[in-house]
Amino acid sequence: MTVVNEKDFHPDFFSEVPQSKGMPSFLPIIIAIGVIGIFAYGGATVLLAGHGHYWPSTTTLRMDLSTNSAP
Repeated sequence: MTVVNEKDFHPDFFSEVPQSKGMPSFLPIIIAIGVIGIFAYGGATVLLAGHGHYWPSTTTLRMDLSTNSAP
């Protein structure tokens, strides 16, 4: 690097660490909504897992599964 004018040469120019402006104020709200959505989706999956299924019990063991009619 050739320095023509010594006023243009700043040896400490690259030694400063850029300062962060921080996290945007809406970001924690979006993260909280996302975490709530994940738990809501998981809860709905668990609660609706039995819909349309015949779980093993004393009545389902005696069902005739050869027909397509539901009880």
